[in-house]
Amino acid sequence: MKNGKVVKEIGFTAEAQERDRRSRPSTKWRIAHKLTLASVLMILLTLVAGGVGLWQVFAIGQAIGDAREKEQQLAWSLEMLAGGHRLVAALDRMLLTQDPLLASTEVATSLGTLKAYMGILQESGGEVGALGFLEEIQVAYGELRQAVSEVDVLARQELWTEAGVALAQKVRPANRHMGLLLRRLVQQADRDVEAAAASTQVVVREAALLLAVLVVLTTAVALGWRQFVFRGLSLSISELRQGVARISSGDLEYKLDVRTGDEVEELGDEFNKMAEDLAGLIGSLEQRVAARTRGLQMAAEVARATTSVLVPNELLGQTVDLVRERFNLYYVGLFLLDEERRFAMLRAGTGEAGQSMMEQGHRLEVGGESMIGWCTARGEARIALDIGEEVIHFDNPLLPETRSEMALPLRSRERVIGAMTVQSVEEAAFDEADIAVMQTVADQVAVAIDNARLFAETQAALEEVEVAHRRYLREAWTGYLPTVRETSYETGHPGAAPLGDTMLSGIRQAVERQSAMALTVNGDEGEMGYSTLVAPIALRGEIIGVLGIYDDDEARQWTDDEIAIIEAVAERLALAAENLRLLDETQRRATRERLVSQITARVRASMDVDTILQTAVRELGRALGTDRAFVQLSTGAQAQSATTAAEQSGNERQ
Repeated sequence: MKNGKVVKEIGFTAEAQERDRRSRPSTKWRIAHKLTLASVLMILLTLVAGGVGLWQVFAIGQAIGDAREKEQQLAWSLEMLAGGHRLVAALDRMLLTQDPLLASTEVATSLGTLKAYMGILQESGGEVGALGFLEEIQVAYGELRQAVSEVDVLARQELWTEAGVALAQKVRPANRHMGLLLRRLVQQADRDVEAAAASTQVVVREAALLLAVLVVLTTAVALGWRQFVFRGLSLSISELRQGVARISSGDLEYKLDVRTGDEVEELGDEFNKMAEDLAGLIGSLEQRVAARTRGLQMAAEVARATTSVLVPNELLGQTVDLVRERFNLYYVGLFLLDEERRFAMLRAGTGEAGQSMMEQGHRLEVGGESMIGWCTARGEARIALDIGEEVIHFDNPLLPETRSEMALPLRSRERVIGAMTVQSVEEAAFDEADIAVMQTVADQVAVAIDNARLFAETQAALEEVEVAHRRYLREAWTGYLPTVRETSYETGHPGAAPLGDTMLSGIRQAVERQSAMALTVNGDEGEMGYSTLVAPIALRGEIIGVLGIYDDDEARQWTDDEIAIIEAVAERLALAAENLRLLDETQRRATRERLVSQITARVRASMDVDTILQTAVRELGRALGTDRAFVQLSTGAQAQSATTAAEQSGNERQ
């Protein structure tokens, strides 16, 4: 497989770099010098702007934080206000439905919500300066909670009237008082939010002014850097870009020629080296792709040749010869597993060695100390780059020149049916990539072998069915023809003499050939010659008759159309005759069943044994048209003596 493989090492070596590197002055600091001034200015501006900006950021962050805290206080106040209303609504529903369970569900939930928001407001109150409002709200919350507890106690005692009075006189006033305090807190929070927003706007305006100043200064530095640096680099970079574009478009022979005396020149040299290495790599890949394409083409050719053969032995022999020839191998052998799947039997091999091994019944144990045994046991391919160092290998004296070997499983329908061995006279002739190509061949061969086996089994089964069907037809027609009054018919022109045995010779020949044939008989000694066309009447391969036409003109030549017509008529005549036979058989069977049913019905209508016996023999004799019929009930010796007496007497007549 690997005949003259091209092995090319790609990489940079120190010697190649020194040999290709141009002698240049160490002037790469020129670009750094050009950038130094602009960098210093940018650093100074960044430090100044950074300090001022950091201060502004902290200021904006503080203002935003204050605003958020006030907004949170406002939101929590509103939520607590809404929670008080939900609490009163829950109490109203409890009194309306007179359901004390609501005290432990909705009322308890509303109280829990108020308590949670009250805790949040207490935690944030010291930060935002609302301690005065919070203390009053805390007192109002306590009064509301006490009033709700009284209503809850009355509701649990189902004193609904007293609970309604407590709700109206204590809970609602307490809730309104707490709501008034919360609204005052909300108004204070609104004013605080507006103040925080105004402060934030001031900070943002200051930051925007600073940003504008920084933009102006940065723009000025950038313009100065462009005039100072860009014109010195633009031409070399433009040339470098054009060269890289040509290389990337596929022109790997193009060489960049940049002479700037700085890092740009070195970059151009590195691009030239990269293009050279890339050209070498592409060349190597093209060779590999070409080799792999040839391998796949040969595999496809072998697959096409094998799939067209359906005879197993011919398929195996043709496969090993094709694989050996197309892939230039030393030896190729095909093994198939026996029925017990214990041994891999050699079924085809190339050369005299393969023929000798097949004559000797060469076989290898599945899972044994051979590559074929290992391959068939595990269903995986195995490569031996050097058989002298391979642990699992069968040393075959008939193949002394083998240096490397590859065993591939034959898999069909997810089942290993054998293995294929390919051997070469070169060491390390195969690699992992070759497995893909050869495994494709092996899989195709396995499918072809399986198809050939299935085809042979199908053909054998079909032949058995056809033989059985022809035997059935022959027996059926053998029994049917005696029941037909006429089995031959003849017609001709008015006054024509009967044919008699004239066409017997043509009939026998047509039956022997099992096809239509034209026969010409020349007249001699005063006899008239004739020309005849005879076609067998065949039904699924079984001849049941003959159809022929006769002409007194011995010079008559029967055309292909006439032969086709008589064959078509004979074919349709066979089908029509078979249909009539089947119809007669069905009618006879129906008549027999009807007679049996009638006799059975009359017998069953009798009420005693004597009447049953008389009815049975009478109806049976009448149905069969016999002169005599008898019936006797007895056992053992009595039956034998009674039968003898019945035969002698013959008195029972119907």
